[in-house]
Amino acid sequence: METQAQGPRIDPREFFEKAPALFCVLDSDNRIYQPNGAWERVTGFSLEALEGMRLEDRLHPEDRDPTRRTSRISVEAQGAIVQETRFRCADDTYKWLEWTMRVVFERGLVFCCARSIEQPRRATVTAARRLEAYLRRAPVAMIETEVGRGVVEWSSGAERIFGYTRNEVLGLRLVDLIVAEPQRETVLDAGFAVREGRVPSGRVGAIENITKDGRTVVCEWHNAPLADEEGRVRGVLSIALDRTEIEHERARAEESLARFELLMRGSKNGLWDYVPQDSKNPGDPTQPIYVSDGLTRLLGITAEAAPKTLREWTAFVHPEDRERARLFFAEHLASRKEETSFESRLLRGDGSYLWVASTFQSLWNESGELVRLAAAIVDITERKGTEAELRDKLAVIERQAASIRELSTPILEVQEGVLCLPVIGVVDSGRAAEMMDAALGSVVDLQARFLIVDLTGVPVLDTGTADRLLAIARAASLVGAKTVITGLRPAVAQTVVTLGVGMGDVKTLRNLKDGLRYCLREARR
Repeated sequence: METQAQGPRIDPREFFEKAPALFCVLDSDNRIYQPNGAWERVTGFSLEALEGMRLEDRLHPEDRDPTRRTSRISVEAQGAIVQETRFRCADDTYKWLEWTMRVVFERGLVFCCARSIEQPRRATVTAARRLEAYLRRAPVAMIETEVGRGVVEWSSGAERIFGYTRNEVLGLRLVDLIVAEPQRETVLDAGFAVREGRVPSGRVGAIENITKDGRTVVCEWHNAPLADEEGRVRGVLSIALDRTEIEHERARAEESLARFELLMRGSKNGLWDYVPQDSKNPGDPTQPIYVSDGLTRLLGITAEAAPKTLREWTAFVHPEDRERARLFFAEHLASRKEETSFESRLLRGDGSYLWVASTFQSLWNESGELVRLAAAIVDITERKGTEAELRDKLAVIERQAASIRELSTPILEVQEGVLCLPVIGVVDSGRAAEMMDAALGSVVDLQARFLIVDLTGVPVLDTGTADRLLAIARAASLVGAKTVITGLRPAVAQTVVTLGVGMGDVKTLRNLKDGLRYCLREARR
């Protein structure tokens, strides 16, 4: 009969001695008997010293009370008791041992198999200390609540956010501490839903909470159920992040955005802007741009027809203005200006053009790179039309003024070699200059020997006017013409005498008729 192949057979006593686990037997007094070699390797005691050693004497003081030990019934070991204790070794250091023990009642003995769990225990302690540091230093609030026990953990972050110390909140319901009365039922229902698994764990949302001193803070909550070893939910771990300032900033930003959009709609202005994709080439023609709704309304186009890049925007600029607009834009970027303004014409959807004032506003970083560029577009078509109308009116006024000036300073040739300059109204410096230019030009052109300045139409003569008239007379004499002043009214004559204006060599006669006779008589000599 063929025999079945068998593996190597070893003596059970050899296995007992060389096994890595710590085997021994405890009697009713918890004394160690028959320890194997692993005990010597792990604890440093000789087998002789271990034999009969009372186990309780070598356990950590905190582990000597059986009710305080970490203990459980192992299903895998078919009802064996599993415990974790700290054993004081020969060098007086403690090592964590995990015991698997089976009691043989009929013999009053406990058969034990222990193993060193020092490294896993150290990792657990390190993790616990790290978690404690997180709880103490993390800016978020970490709160653990249990069913029927209220708050059982309260981190330093929770104390900073809500103002309560840990001792003040332990055992209290969280909802009663930091939730306003009208919202408590809603929050309680949400907590039940998390514990019952009706909603997935994670972010719940941002809600308003009440602090110890009555302030309102906005917190973002993240909740997760906590289960025991049997899988029953025993509580909830909540993490809260204080978003009060963030929410206030968001509200202010939304308000500013709403105000800006309302302002843009009310002003009928437009805007386009962009954030450079390539800081080295901020003026790239393929650069995508954002065009506001106000600008599409201003141009009379749909959002689909709006320009999407800088190149497409250029196509909306009037051909005669494109080069000038390009130079403005390039110079703005090259000089890293914050603001540049210019006027141009833009194409509307119906094919017409409107005049706009464009203002570039730029934001640059410390390295001189463009962060954002925005262009505000203002419709100035009406203003441009008004300016054109005003220019036309000014041109008409200028032409009329020139005609008036010509009429106000007529030079009449009353006789060959005799010119007459009738003066009407007030003579200011500007009119005096025009009279001098006209008189001297006519004297030279007509080779006149006499210039009669008739003041019949001058009601008042002051020092300045008299000086200007004498200046005309002196200038006329320099080009070969003698000046005769006629038509001095009595009141004007009295003013001349009172002011002490000297007439010099200028001949004065009563009226234009006498002046003409004088000039003819002098011409015959």
